[in-house]
Amino acid sequence: MTFKHKLARRLAISRKFRMVPVLLLLAACSDQATAPDAGAPQSSVVTAVVPANVTIQTNQQIRFHDPTRYGRLDGSTLTWKASGGSITADGLFSATAPGTYKVVGHGRGRGRTDTSTVTVVLPPSNVVGIQVAPGTASLDAGTSHTFAATALLADGTSAPVGVTWVATGGSIDAGGVYQAGSTTGAFTVVAKWVDGPLADTAQVSITQPPTLTQVIVKPTSYTLATGSAKQFRAYGRNSLGDSVAVQVNFTATGGTITSGGLYTAGTNSGNYRVIASASGLADTAALTLSAPALAPAPTTPSGSGLPFGMSQQFSRFGSLAPPMTMTADGVTAATLIPRINAARAGGYTLIVNMTGDKHAAYMSTIDGVLQFDESKWRAQMETFNTATIRQAVAQAVADGTIVGTSVMDEPYVSGGADGGGNTWGPKGTMTKARVDTLCGVVKQMFPTLAVGVAHQHDKFEPTKSYYVCDFIIDQYDWRRGDVSAFRDAGLAMAARDHHAVMFGINILDGGVQDKDGTYSCDGPGQGGKGTYPPNCRMTPQQVRDWGLLLGKAGCGLYMWRADDQFMANSANVQSLRDLAAGLGAAPKKACYRS
Repeated sequence: MTFKHKLARRLAISRKFRMVPVLLLLAACSDQATAPDAGAPQSSVVTAVVPANVTIQTNQQIRFHDPTRYGRLDGSTLTWKASGGSITADGLFSATAPGTYKVVGHGRGRGRTDTSTVTVVLPPSNVVGIQVAPGTASLDAGTSHTFAATALLADGTSAPVGVTWVATGGSIDAGGVYQAGSTTGAFTVVAKWVDGPLADTAQVSITQPPTLTQVIVKPTSYTLATGSAKQFRAYGRNSLGDSVAVQVNFTATGGTITSGGLYTAGTNSGNYRVIASASGLADTAALTLSAPALAPAPTTPSGSGLPFGMSQQFSRFGSLAPPMTMTADGVTAATLIPRINAARAGGYTLIVNMTGDKHAAYMSTIDGVLQFDESKWRAQMETFNTATIRQAVAQAVADGTIVGTSVMDEPYVSGGADGGGNTWGPKGTMTKARVDTLCGVVKQMFPTLAVGVAHQHDKFEPTKSYYVCDFIIDQYDWRRGDVSAFRDAGLAMAARDHHAVMFGINILDGGVQDKDGTYSCDGPGQGGKGTYPPNCRMTPQQVRDWGLLLGKAGCGLYMWRADDQFMANSANVQSLRDLAAGLGAAPKKACYRS
């Protein structure tokens, strides 16, 4: 049995109805002085009224003061007011009636006011003991703890009571707030009843707090491309061996680093360092910066102009649906090369989603929280890391068959497991810095491949930037407001952050919503019922007009999936032909960073 357990047991056995005469002049040993100290230094600013909260009995006097200075009281420097009872010019308060009162101390000159709450109770009857809670306390030197006292009555119940406090090893105010001193050891806190000799004692153990012995920075080493970014983090380890949070100062060579540890590499290759320091301790992470492989100049694959097309055409239609020139589909390591060969033979282009699939495929419960599991994502990407696939991708990028790849869809979605699977975990799980890391993984594997992410420009950390990802897929629907304003805002962000943008439209759910009480989607701007109320499909005119406006502004036009019903409508097919003509005549652009 440990010392603390033995002590607690002895106290539990001996304290409950203890009647202890205290043969001490308590007022002389505590801060319960009844007259001001004329020699106290003067202060013109009130920082706090002591005690901040206190329980006393009717007609019990309590002395209020400014915090002690040099072990002496500064009550005489304050002007006092009370909401009831009476208070003297030097802070001596009492009340004849029970109730809750406010005592306000105001400093001289421009001093601030502070307020204490006083609870006044009637003297309890049939008191057989005083009990202090907690009975034991273990404190670090210099820290504080609040003790409370109650009266134990003959019928076994308890009642509030007025007491005076005295302590060793530190100081205690009239409200029971104990401030541990700097000396370690075993000490006591005593509460004495104001109407008799009854008292109780709590045992206090003061120890030295653990000290910081080590600063640790993570990751310990990292390789990244010049001009890209990496988030570093640091924590401490104390003399007890525990990992603790610590405020560090980050410094770095070869680039810049924020106070939060976000490192941005410079333009020169080489070996550099990130240093985290605190309290005279430091740790260093090794950095290797290398120049990224230059993306090839954009070439024109089969056909010319800007690519456009729907996602999931192979899974929904079995092949590319004319007159579209691009499809975005999930691929596996086994299907990627056959898909490249089919696209090259068919004269169309690809957005290859190597880490496609439902969000649930990349989720795990980590530290008790369902969230994005980067190790699952990396494991999927690693299946593509073969010499044969790397060479096939490089060739397809060079001849323009592959437009790019998306590492993630809608990184801003968040919530619990009951969100229908459309979640990456709690809000803040995904950040632009983390998505940049995913883009960096793909760029290291396929240096010439344009790597992007799908989200509206204004829905995911719009004040922050990508430093590695090449492009975003920025999807528009009617709910986003004016289409020209949406386009301009997306282009402005792309220019600010030096990435490309491929705009998109949501064909099945992006028309004017139907909120008139009858979900029919047959009104103006509505092309039929969408996937779920109140969404409606886009009309053929919206597909054509919005598609041309947005597609020409970016490096292509991405369209969220359609279905057989959409493709069976001749007006819809004509809108696709109009897009093919307009985008096919536009100058081709690459989806790389500028």
